[in-house]
Amino acid sequence: SHTLPFENLKQIQTLCVSPDGSLLLSVDEDGRALLINRKRRALLHHFSFKGKVSVAKFSPDGQYLAAGVGRLVQVWRTPSFEKQMSPMQLHRTYGQCHSDILALDWSPDSQFIAVASKDIVARVFSLNPIEGYEPPVLSGHKDAIVAIFFMSAATRRAALVEGRELPVLCTLSRDGAFFTWTFTPSQALGSSTQQQGTTVVVGGGPQPKRQKLADGTAAHETDAQRAAAKAAAAQAGEEEGEEAGGEEPDVMPFLAGGKWSCASKDYVAQRGARVSCAAYHPGNSLLVAGLTSGLFDIYQLPGWENIQTLSISRERVSSLAFNHTGDWIAVGCAKLGQLLVWEWRSDSYVLKQQGHYHDISTTAFSPDGALVATGSDDRKVKLFQLSSGFCFITFAEHTAPVTSVAFLPSGQALVSASLDGTVRAYDLIRYRNFRTMTSPQPVQFGCVAVDPGGEVVAAGTVDTFQIYVWSVRTGRLLDVLAGHEGPVSQLAFSPGGGPATLLASA
Repeated sequence: SHTLPFENLKQIQTLCVSPDGSLLLSVDEDGRALLINRKRRALLHHFSFKGKVSVAKFSPDGQYLAAGVGRLVQVWRTPSFEKQMSPMQLHRTYGQCHSDILALDWSPDSQFIAVASKDIVARVFSLNPIEGYEPPVLSGHKDAIVAIFFMSAATRRAALVEGRELPVLCTLSRDGAFFTWTFTPSQALGSSTQQQGTTVVVGGGPQPKRQKLADGTAAHETDAQRAAAKAAAAQAGEEEGEEAGGEEPDVMPFLAGGKWSCASKDYVAQRGARVSCAAYHPGNSLLVAGLTSGLFDIYQLPGWENIQTLSISRERVSSLAFNHTGDWIAVGCAKLGQLLVWEWRSDSYVLKQQGHYHDISTTAFSPDGALVATGSDDRKVKLFQLSSGFCFITFAEHTAPVTSVAFLPSGQALVSASLDGTVRAYDLIRYRNFRTMTSPQPVQFGCVAVDPGGEVVAAGTVDTFQIYVWSVRTGRLLDVLAGHEGPVSQLAFSPGGGPATLLASA
């Protein structure tokens, strides 16, 4: 891992990467964005959406960027790598949603955008104007929709094998309701249902199976009608017969001039919690749903089979993502600063990282500069590798906020001071607390220092205004220094070591 040499002005709200991985868009909580050449680690453009961006996603062909700004959906042309006066050019703005946008997804052909908002409905917008097209309103959910995805060819093929209707879209709401939606082109509906624009079926149960006609369209048919269609297809010749042999799950229908209907309804086992986020892997037809209780469930589509359930904490799962192969799932918990990478096939952890729960109060670098130690108000001491940025050990022996940390000159041990009245020494070879130094009466330590020889540790108090000195080797209290009339905030030994070593305090 590495850190990019630039940053947003405020906390990052949204991240998205172009399909080829060359562009990275980082948007802060005020809607100010950075467009970054990820491969060259170069900042290309600054840009402001002039509003809070809840979600953003590049189109599959990489030509457009869709962003949910409040209740508006804005589609921008993806800028090139060349310098321009106005790199971000607005293509279209959709304002039909009545509340803030929560999720969106592009169709595989990059011609339609499915959008979910807080008004508990989903809409499908066309990228370019289509005469007579009215965005359909897919309703039936009873709570806000947190995820919306177009179904992949792999999922549609699996549905065809199982004898299901070919799904086109799926939606997942906070109450755990998972709906799949199908689309029937208008020419397959018959003369009684032909119309301009799009017809919407609100809610609705499963529909009869669809069968391809000789011209490649779909229709709701009886068994007799399907048999007649197959017979007609057999006589249509080799060219048409290949297309009429059955439904075409690999081809996404053109989503204009037809009828939407709800094909199935399933539900997440919430266990008293609510769905907070979800992710979908098109290649493996997997959907993972995160809950506010810290659980996440993995489902196999289209059958909605629960493959695994795992708990990472008791706090809300805030983000989920698959890797490109679909074998690893990255799970994020914002409140705990936790990142987990789970390999669901082998039921094992690939990576488990957790930052500090509260504010970091102190840091220190190791003598060789390879490690950094942090102490926090959450009573924990953590060690990070600078080369990877990962925390590889956490010490949780303190019972009050940690106020100061310091490495021994050898780099093989670390000491920490805390408001719990202890100074603890940790072995960085065996990763254990090998020494605990205390005072005769209860005090609160605010700073700590180690002499150049690594033999003596000094800690200053914030309540009795004294300095305590111990031997690292034995843990015995050597001396108590007085004279300050206020809290001791900092200590430092003179460099060089030897018998003339001095201690300065402030």
